[in-house]
Amino acid sequence: MTRAVHVESELRRTLEYYWSQLPVPSGPTIASVDIALPLGRAYVRVGVDADSHRHILVPMPIEAPDVSDHVSSGVRLTTRALASDEASLRYADLECARPDLTGVFTGLAADVCLALLAGPNDPGAAVSQQLDDWRALLGAGHAAWTTERFGGLVAELLILDELLDLDSRAVSWWTGPLGEAQDFRSPIHALEVKASLTKEGRLVRIHGTDQLESPVGGTLGLVWFRLRPADVGVGVSLVELIERCLAKGGAAGVLDRLDRVGLPAMTEPEVVGARFEIVERRWYRVDDGFPSIRPSRFIEQAVPAGVGAVEYLIDLDVVPADERPLAELLGAFLERR
Repeated sequence: MTRAVHVESELRRTLEYYWSQLPVPSGPTIASVDIALPLGRAYVRVGVDADSHRHILVPMPIEAPDVSDHVSSGVRLTTRALASDEASLRYADLECARPDLTGVFTGLAADVCLALLAGPNDPGAAVSQQLDDWRALLGAGHAAWTTERFGGLVAELLILDELLDLDSRAVSWWTGPLGEAQDFRSPIHALEVKASLTKEGRLVRIHGTDQLESPVGGTLGLVWFRLRPADVGVGVSLVELIERCLAKGGAAGVLDRLDRVGLPAMTEPEVVGARFEIVERRWYRVDDGFPSIRPSRFIEQAVPAGVGAVEYLIDLDVVPADERPLAELLGAFLERR
C-alpha cells in the first residue's frame, strides 16, 4: 500500500470514528470536535447535527468570500459561524444530508482533508473544488441497500479477494461499479458474478444484451453463489471482506468503487451486520452452448433497431457447471494472451 493510499485509509477511519462518537445535539446546534489539521488560527472540525447529518467544517480566512453550493444531491456547502470562548469563526460547512451517501461522503471528506494538507490560500474554494470533482458521483443517486444487494456486493468481493491473491493489480479490473457490462474485465477476458439468496433453484437475472457478450478474442465466465444471511461468527462479513481487499494492495481502487456504488459508511449498523454464509458456488463458461440473448446471436450481429432495456432470466439448472476448480478460471482471467 502506497503512503498516499495509507494516509487516505487512515483519514477515513479517523473521520468515521469521530462521527460515530459525537452525540446528536438537540435543536439547531451542531456538535463538533477538532481534528489534527490546523488552518491558520483554527482547526478543521467534524460535526453532527440534530438530524444526524455529518459535517466537515473548514476554517476560512476573514477576507475570504462566503461559499455556498446546493446543487449536489444530498450534499450541501454553506458558510457557518461557530462561536468559541475566544471568538466567532467562519467555516466552510460541507454537510451530508442523505444517509445513503455516508460512505461516499467519507471519501469526499478525506479528499478535502488531503487537499487542505497542501495549505491552499483559500480553503473554502478548495472545498468547493473538491465538491465539483465529486459532482457526477454524488448527484447520480443510488438504489436502496437491501439484503440482496449486500449479498451481490459480497459475491463480487469474494472474487476480488481471490484475484488479489493472484495479482495485486486486479482491483483495476473490477469494472462493474464503473458501469461496464461485466463485473470484471481484464484486457482480454471477462467475469460476471451473480448471487442468489433463495433456498432452491438457480435462476439468474441478466441485465441487457451485452452482459453475456464475450470480449472479442477473449472468454467470459459466470460465477454463481448461493448465499445465506448469517449470524456473527458464521460465514464472512462485508466489512471483513473489504478490509482484506484493502490490505492486499487494492486500497485506492476498492475505496473508489465502494464510493461509486454508494455503500454506506462501514460503521453503519446495516453494513456491520451484513454477513453471509456461502452455501454453494458454481462457475460456467459462457460460450455458444450457453443460453443467452446477445448481439452475436442475431443475423446482423446486432440487436434489432428499436429493441432496448432487455432483461431476462436464465435457469442455470439447464446448463452444466464447469467442474474444474474456480482458481483455474481466475488464473485464465488474468492471462494476457
